[in-house]
Amino acid sequence: MVFCLAAQSPSGPSLASPYYVFPRESAQHIALNSWELTHRDAPVKSTLELLNNSRWIRVIEPGSIHRSLFRAGELPDPYVGLNSEKYRWVEEKAWYYRSLFTLPASVSGNRLMLCFDGIDYFAKVWVNGKLAGEHEGMLGGPYIEATSLFEAGRQNEVIVEVRAANWGRRATYEPRNPGSVVKPWVLGGGSGAEMFFTLGMWRGARIEVVPSVHMERPFLLTLTASPAEARMRLDVEIAANPGKAAYKLYESSSVRMREFLDTAETSKGEEQAEVRIKMYPEGRPSEVLVDSIPVELWNGRTRVQRDLALRRPRLWWPNGMGDAALYTVELELMQGGKRLDLIQFTHGIRHLETVPSAGPSTQDVWENWQFRVNGAPFFVKGINWMPADLLLDLPASRYEWLIEMAKAAGIQMFRVWGGGIVETDTFYELCDKHGILVWQDFPLSNMQVPDWPHSVWEAQVAASVYRLRNHPSLAVWCGGNEANPYVEGNTAAIGIFERWVRQLDGTRAVRRSSPDGGSVHEYPDMDPMWYGKRYQLAPFMTETGMHNVPNATTLREVVNEAEFVQPLRDLYNPDLGKQRPELRHHFVEFAPARVPRMLSRASHIDDMRAPSLESLAEASQVGAGEFYQVLSERMQAQYPITTGLLPWVYKRPWPVVAIQTVDGLGHPTEPYYFLKRTYERTHVAMQLPWLLWAPGETLPLDIDVMHAGDAALPQGVIHARVLGAAFEVLHEAKGSVSLPAGASVQRFALGNWTIPEGLAGKYFFLVAELRDAAGKLISRSTYWPRCPQAMADQKAREEWRNQPSPWPTLEAGPWLKPQTAQARTKLSASIVRRANPAKDRGVYVVKVQNTGTLPAFHTSLEIAGRKHSFYATDNFFWLAPGESREIELQVLWRETGGQATLRVQAWNAEAATLR
Repeated sequence: MVFCLAAQSPSGPSLASPYYVFPRESAQHIALNSWELTHRDAPVKSTLELLNNSRWIRVIEPGSIHRSLFRAGELPDPYVGLNSEKYRWVEEKAWYYRSLFTLPASVSGNRLMLCFDGIDYFAKVWVNGKLAGEHEGMLGGPYIEATSLFEAGRQNEVIVEVRAANWGRRATYEPRNPGSVVKPWVLGGGSGAEMFFTLGMWRGARIEVVPSVHMERPFLLTLTASPAEARMRLDVEIAANPGKAAYKLYESSSVRMREFLDTAETSKGEEQAEVRIKMYPEGRPSEVLVDSIPVELWNGRTRVQRDLALRRPRLWWPNGMGDAALYTVELELMQGGKRLDLIQFTHGIRHLETVPSAGPSTQDVWENWQFRVNGAPFFVKGINWMPADLLLDLPASRYEWLIEMAKAAGIQMFRVWGGGIVETDTFYELCDKHGILVWQDFPLSNMQVPDWPHSVWEAQVAASVYRLRNHPSLAVWCGGNEANPYVEGNTAAIGIFERWVRQLDGTRAVRRSSPDGGSVHEYPDMDPMWYGKRYQLAPFMTETGMHNVPNATTLREVVNEAEFVQPLRDLYNPDLGKQRPELRHHFVEFAPARVPRMLSRASHIDDMRAPSLESLAEASQVGAGEFYQVLSERMQAQYPITTGLLPWVYKRPWPVVAIQTVDGLGHPTEPYYFLKRTYERTHVAMQLPWLLWAPGETLPLDIDVMHAGDAALPQGVIHARVLGAAFEVLHEAKGSVSLPAGASVQRFALGNWTIPEGLAGKYFFLVAELRDAAGKLISRSTYWPRCPQAMADQKAREEWRNQPSPWPTLEAGPWLKPQTAQARTKLSASIVRRANPAKDRGVYVVKVQNTGTLPAFHTSLEIAGRKHSFYATDNFFWLAPGESREIELQVLWRETGGQATLRVQAWNAEAATLR
């Protein structure tokens, strides 16, 4: 039965609502998973129009319209070549989703809440031919009380109209000046995504079946937490026949607010009820905390609270600090021995706070930046997070791959960047599971918004806070990215944001914007050693990074092979798009100031005058990796003055040349491994004043040991070695170390060493190691300072060091790769173990041994012959003579069938190939 019955007005009541409706369990929850999609040139005046000459395509899973068309085979992959141009018409159409389903007769007598968790952007909703209303915004909603529109025991129809946020003004819409549209910047054609403008029903839809007396919006917060006891507070709403006034956030139509809802809207009922609380560790229902709250029912909404105490709790800890223990919480609303309603969610017992950092406050607005969890202060090792996919293709499997890879890298916090989305439930659930804290920006980013509709913004903020506030991973609420919160055009929006995150949550750090209050966004083109000088008082570094070319195999998947036949000597050319249009299309943030920064770093690694794609990708990644390693070590060494680092950026949302540690296909670039090594629990680092030197200068052998383990290291040995251009040992020094439990930084001076004249125009090598009393290697860091010809002039050298200067381009060398390739060694490799946890996943343990007499430099593992992404326990590493290591590879196969080979090689060793 199809309910396209009557003509409807082209407009209807607003469906904006701040009140998130919690998903229920089993029979109370109906997922609307089956949808069809069609479009019209203009919005329909009646759903009757959709019956005539409509061609419907099946929607396989939520995502943008672009992704639905691609999955249905209507259009080619939008990320390949210039295919995005074939999608430009999409944002000019009015799109219609239709779902037909049968409601069981058993839902009769209940309230039916029709819930949409993400529609981008303008929407209308019809239920069985009747217009429910209109909605605006993409971060959640509408949530519709639709009982009178559905028919139990019969087939029902839901139709949703979706139009793009730039509807009617595509030619004039500006991502940084969106007018009255509350749209995330990058999803509206912002920098790095100019070729796409998202729209569609990008998250799922559901019907929640609730009785007239039911629970809603529970909030369990941890008041105190210790291994001995945790104190918590449960806050939950009880709704009993609520009227429309019960769903207003505030009185918006008068100058003076009413102090209280009158008894016509909220009146005392005669009935009693009880909220029963069960709480137990995940998978251990026998270890249960049971409590109850007696409830005196009032017509309308009533909030009830109960303080709870749990002895010997399992605490939730960030990655690297302990287990991320989770509890299952079950709330039952009981009346007369009968269960009326059930809500389940997970909870992590942790007490997270921010206190003043150790450094001086150097400006008027200065926030608390020292994070403490369960009483333990720590340096936050994090990274920025862009949307996992630009066109909102966000299955759980994609999140699992990326977040597991981040956990393996030691990442403790994601800053969900404000140019993207307020993240999905799946993202937060996996961050809860893996102990990764989340700093959640809202999408007030890189803009001023004097025209934002407050009702839309307020509803999006409030519903998001209700939805996410139970997640233990959630650490920071932030209004947006690089948007001044104090200018007139933004103060109203920031005021609304700040009011509701404090009132509806109030337990987490709140930042109006980033940067603000002492946090730093900087992208300087300089010797990264300057991070230890220029930012020595910065309490928190929330953005910084360096461009690199992604893996060559990634670009070859999306760019025509003909564009790589000739050497890539023309990347400086502003007319690159005429010569290599597909490469230019995939080269985001292409600008005169940004291309040289990347190529200058690469020019220290190999000859960049006419590089191949493979040479350019490798050299730019090693150059960026060196940058990430040094900046991370310098910022960590400043603890407790500097208390956290969030480099830009974890993964790019599509395959491009840009700043990234994981490319658009989910494969880590070399900077991932450089950063990963600095994020280990205990890390040893050389405190070098510079990377560029001249013969005759004296180099201090100072070593920093950054410790974040929960256990002490009573006795250890630090070892500094200096090696020449051919890896010959020139100098060694050792010292003893003792590390207390908890976060600490210690510096050890191991003397000085003078650079000999023979290293002019060459690289030399520094190796810092920390071993325990038994000689087991705990941490190793390697460096390759150089003596370029330009540094031989004392005046030029002094000018270079007096202030940050652009990184020099070495057109004639010295180059790291050809120098190291001359000092040969030998490698052997074998596969020790393999497993296939799923048909598209593989786990391989590879033993790699250096059987030669010199270090193996840039030892790498690479897979060829089948489309894939993989990450390893380590890659692109130093392997000492006689040393062997077992490296575990997690492989995601992105195509079925075909043979694959594993190559283990070094710049100065022949490859060993394994099938």
